[in-house]
Amino acid sequence: MTGLDLRELGADEYAGWFEANRSALSDRGPFHEPAWLDAVARGVGFDLRFVGAFEGGELAAVVPGFLARRGPFRLFGSPLRGTMTSYLGPVTLDADHGSSDPVALSVACADFARRTWGAKYARFTGRDAAPERQPAPGPDWHQQRPGSYRLELTAGEEALFAGLKSHCRRNVRKATREGVEIVPLDDPELFYRILQDTMHRHGSASWHPPRFFETIMRELPPIGLLCGWGARFDEQIIAAGLFLHDDREMHFISGASLLRYGSLPTSYLLHWHAIAQAARDGLLVFNSEASGIPSIDQFKETFNPVRERRSTLIWAPRSVWAAQRAFKRWHKGVRRMRGRIAVG
Repeated sequence: MTGLDLRELGADEYAGWFEANRSALSDRGPFHEPAWLDAVARGVGFDLRFVGAFEGGELAAVVPGFLARRGPFRLFGSPLRGTMTSYLGPVTLDADHGSSDPVALSVACADFARRTWGAKYARFTGRDAAPERQPAPGPDWHQQRPGSYRLELTAGEEALFAGLKSHCRRNVRKATREGVEIVPLDDPELFYRILQDTMHRHGSASWHPPRFFETIMRELPPIGLLCGWGARFDEQIIAAGLFLHDDREMHFISGASLLRYGSLPTSYLLHWHAIAQAARDGLLVFNSEASGIPSIDQFKETFNPVRERRSTLIWAPRSVWAAQRAFKRWHKGVRRMRGRIAVG
């Protein structure tokens, strides 16, 4: 990019710059929070990296990302899959400068990751996609437009409840009437057991190791970045949800429930509790990702959000694309096998 100088930053440099300029940063979200990035990197065993874009000697934007190895290939992603991070991309100090062009900055960062860390694959997912699909920036680049759900919270709790689809309101009321109550959840082992129960009934297993949930659930709630809530029934936690947030947005990142209590609409009550709490706290948006699984997406749509698109740009030579497809098939088979073993 003309006029931009890319350099690697340390984690402390990023954290200091982020905190000093928090209120002025464009495209800032809870996934850009230094504590979230650090906890996730340690939880999944990826290396955390920061690419700083300097203009006139001043740091104008930073692209946080994760570095990992898959077989013979080194991958860089802002973010990479498996980090439970919906989007990253650059946080920009001055939106009027050249550093605000996310496509050009992604291309420059991919080249930087190739030259600096030997990356053979680079992935960038930003918060919002352009209204129309734009041409790929080069022959080895691919584009995706994953879906997301955005619920504006500024109308307030009463209006938000009235705006729920009637099926959703009925289920929230039913769960409450049946005696389900929402309580804080700070036990990562319990959450992981419920999550494994959920994954096993779908013939799979969690991609994330137990240490991931141990790290984020121990470290992030005390500093106000993560809320864990459980649905309690008959003195037992039967469902749970994790919600990441900053001072503006809340994101649903993971949820699970026990099969034997499937007749109780706990997920409706959990999500409504999170939405209502976010509205009471003055947050502006409640967000979750589209899964591509009809039943899950239909559930999310009952809260009456707006369906949006994110923008994902992926760079990789042809040989890496072929290896990635083979790895996905292998990994999917491993997860299914782990699920069958656990069920048996």
